[in-house]
This record gives sequence, C-alpha cells and structure tokens, in this order.
Amino acid sequence: MAGKKRHDRRKGNVSNSKPLPPPKKAVEKREDVISKLPDDILVHILTMCPYSDAVRTAAVSRRWQHLHTQLPGVLLSMSVLGLLNSSLGEPSEQRVQSMERTLRRRLHDGNHHTIELLRILYRKDVPFECKYVNKFIALANAPRLELHVQCAKGLLDEDAGEWSLELPPATTQLKLRPYWYAVRPPRLHGPTVNSLRQLILNGMVVLRQEFLDNVFLPSLEELHIVKCTLPASIEITSGGMPRLKRLRVSNVAVMSDTTKAGIAVLADELTTLHVTCSCQTEPMSSDPGWFISPSRFRAVFTRYSCFRLRAPKLRVFDWHCCYADEVRVDSVGCLSDVAVQLAAGRLPRLGHQESTCLTMEDCDKQMKGILRELMPGLRPRKWNYIERKCVKRDERWLCFEISSITPKYD
Repeated sequence: MAGKKRHDRRKGNVSNSKPLPPPKKAVEKREDVISKLPDDILVHILTMCPYSDAVRTAAVSRRWQHLHTQLPGVLLSMSVLGLLNSSLGEPSEQRVQSMERTLRRRLHDGNHHTIELLRILYRKDVPFECKYVNKFIALANAPRLELHVQCAKGLLDEDAGEWSLELPPATTQLKLRPYWYAVRPPRLHGPTVNSLRQLILNGMVVLRQEFLDNVFLPSLEELHIVKCTLPASIEITSGGMPRLKRLRVSNVAVMSDTTKAGIAVLADELTTLHVTCSCQTEPMSSDPGWFISPSRFRAVFTRYSCFRLRAPKLRVFDWHCCYADEVRVDSVGCLSDVAVQLAAGRLPRLGHQESTCLTMEDCDKQMKGILRELMPGLRPRKWNYIERKCVKRDERWLCFEISSITPKYD
C-alpha cells in the first residue's frame, strides 16, 4: 500500500496533495499614450526641460526622433572643457562641427520650424569657436540672440581685444553675457542694427564711453546694463538711441571706491528708469573684517560721483540702494510711480583699505536731494489720484514710495 500511495502521489492522485499554481499569464504590453499626443503638445512639454535633456529624447523612439528640431529655442554649448580648463583638444572641434551639421539639417528640412531664440556658449579667445559662432548666427537668423562669452585663459586684468558682431536680418533682441572682464562689448554691425529693439548687456565687463559713442541704434526701445564696471563716467543719450523708452541700470559699479565715475541719462523719449543694486552695505554692528572684497573687479562700489537725468517724458522712477554724491534732474514728465530706497551701513572694501560706512545722515541728504529734484514731476492734478504713499525709516533703511493712477477722463 505504501508503494502504491507513493506511486499515486507521483501521479498527483493523492487527495491531500496541494493544487498546482495556475500558469503565469503573459504581461500585457502597456499602451504608449504620451506618444499619441500631437506634436505641438509634446514640443510644449519639451520646452520645459533643459535643452540637453530635450535633445536626448530623440533616442526614445522613432516618434520622438525629430521632436527636438521643432523647439523654438536652441542652445549650443561649444566649450566642453568649461572655464576651469584652458586646454583645447580635438574633441571640442568635432563637437562644434556636429552642431553645424545638426543645425543645417534642421534648417533645410521640408518641415522647417523657425528658431525663435538662439543661445550660444563659446570662448572668445579660441579662433575656430569664433568662426563657427558667426556661421551659427547667420544660419539660424533668430529674432532673439543670446551670447555667453567666455575666455579660455581666464584673463582678468588683461584685454582680450576688440571684436565685432554682425547681426542677421531677423534679430530684434540681443543679450550679451560676458563672463570675464577681459571681454569688451562688441562693435555691432549688420542689416538688423537699425531694427534692434532690445539690448541687454549683462555680465562682468568694463563698460567704457567709447562703446556708447560708436553705436547708433535708431529703433532701440529697451536697454539693460547689468553687473558692469565703470572706469569713468558714461552718458546714455538720444543721439545714439533716439527711441529709448525703458532703461535699467542694475548692479553697475565704479572700478573702486576711489574712482570718480558718474552716469548721465539724457533721453527725450524715456518713460521708465530703474537704477538699482543689491544692498551692498552691512550693519554697523558687523565685524569690519568680514566685509572685504577679494578683487577690485567686482560690482560692489555703487557710489557714483554724479547722476544726471533729463527725461521730459519720464513716468516711472525707481532708485534702490545706490548712492551718488550729487543727483541732478534737469527735467522729468508727470511721474506716476516713484520708489526710492537707501540703506546705511558698512561699505565693502579691499583688504588693504580702511573700513568706511554710509551713515543715516548721508541717506537723509541723498533722499532729500532726490525728492527735491523730482518735485516738479510729483504734482498730480488731483491728490485723490494717489493710490499709495509710503515713507519708512528705521535705524538702517530709508524708503519713499508713491504710486498714482491717471484716469482716462478727468
């Protein structure tokens, strides 16, 4: 019997044996729903990703292979070694040549999609990169152009030399971002210079008057000067920019605390002016040894010898944490928004210099001087048009803000 029971158990006929598990079903293949979305939706999703990640999606499937060529913005990073390595190898040039082939294929494709924004990162002191940059700019013919200019040698006090930039016919907005003080602002030329509407100079660059004297932008309406350093005074006038309406001067410093440099804005069509900087003072209670600038090339000394303004159509005036020994206002329009903010405290210094400070008395004098000069434009037709008026003072900050609305019908 025992032998028979063992035989039956091998055949699976024993009543107390466990049932065999059911056979595994094949895993159902999930449907790729996202790839069925229209191209415009997928491209919109890719625009929210970093450009390098969007390009990598071409390896996902054939459906995604050419979606990145429909992106309105293109980023070309020509320097693979970055700022910290000055050596140049053959792979860098091969990378740039590959970018050219990709860009040409996109532009010669039957379903060509216009490039709205072209960003290029390159090194100004590498000749072959400069050569290809000019090719890329001409090929793309983008309405918006943004150049991030570096130096492979990492020059600081030296001058990397003059250079020029030819703008293609479609470009109306130009943003220049130099990363070294050795890089000068370029000489602009080309058919689109007369139609350029926005110019942004944002980066560590020494801005001299010769750049403003040698440029004539008859259609320019908006100018941003950010993080630049002034070795001497500059003038922004209607002679070179007759249609300038909006001006932003942000974190623009003089070369050192002993440099006497001022800013003059003489613009007949200007309506909006912002003169601002990050608060570059520390509380007087702080340790003087903490607030030392490591280099004379830093936008920290924002004390101008003079600030002069002539803008008969000006409506918005914003002055934030800057200081000038003298503020002169020749003329302004009927001001609708005025904001003035000053901060007392310890000023930045170099290691060999003594600690200096900006007192509340200095801020009081500056505030009174600015408001006295702006008073002709601070007279609304009716004071009930005033929307907000604020005067604030404490041990360090001094602020004035006024905003008004001009009714459509009086």
